Amino acid sequence: MDRIWELVTRYVAGGTLSAGSVCAACVPALGLDGAALWLAKDVSRRLLIHATDKVSGVLHEAQFTLGEGPCVQAWTERVMVLTPDLAADDAAVRWPMFVPEALLAGAGAVFAFPLQVGAIRVGVLDLYRKRPGPLTPAQLADALAFASAALTLVLRQARSDTDQTSNLEQTLPPEGLSGGQVEVYQATGMIAGQLNAGLEEALLRLRAYAFAHGMSITETARLVVDRQLRFDGEDDD
Repeated sequence: MDRIWELVTRYVAGGTLSAGSVCAACVPALGLDGAALWLAKDVSRRLLIHATDKVSGVLHEAQFTLGEGPCVQAWTERVMVLTPDLAADDAAVRWPMFVPEALLAGAGAVFAFPLQVGAIRVGVLDLYRKRPGPLTPAQLADALAFASAALTLVLRQARSDTDQTSNLEQTLPPEGLSGGQVEVYQATGMIAGQLNAGLEEALLRLRAYAFAHGMSITETARLVVDRQLRFDGEDDD
């Protein structure tokens, strides 16, 4: 573990270790092409706090929009999800909507590791590689160590919270919260009010509209927040 921390400290931004340092360090160390880390209270309320490249961001956005993928499964089932070949038939069966989007984005393999200790579960470290192929045993051991380092930094940032997941915004490191994700939560609340429905149903409607119209959930949420789209039966077709 000391070796992992030594690698992470090489990527300190602004003099402070962060989850972004872990993402940046694990990519070259594991022979990957990108990494992303998100925090969550539940699978429908998650915040991307760092992505090393555009593809990592696209993979996160696709899973957030579609509600399926390795990260979603890693979070829901509390297990690491190793997908060495996204083009394999079993991957397409598990995630029929996500896999085509991921392949189109340029990902050949995805590996997702939940950040958890005991009953505390705070997020997922999502790694990808352009070419398919499994992690070696040594790479897998290091990936788990990087996930542990990320968890340590997240919990250290949230050390003043009595419940590490009760106030998700307070667990965010300095990289902060992207505006697009704020808009998703704002839009979900607005849709719930328009439909007189619960937040879960509102988020499902937002996702369904985004998928049906070939948009990301962030783009669709922005239309709702800007009052260009309503979900009261008039515009949501």
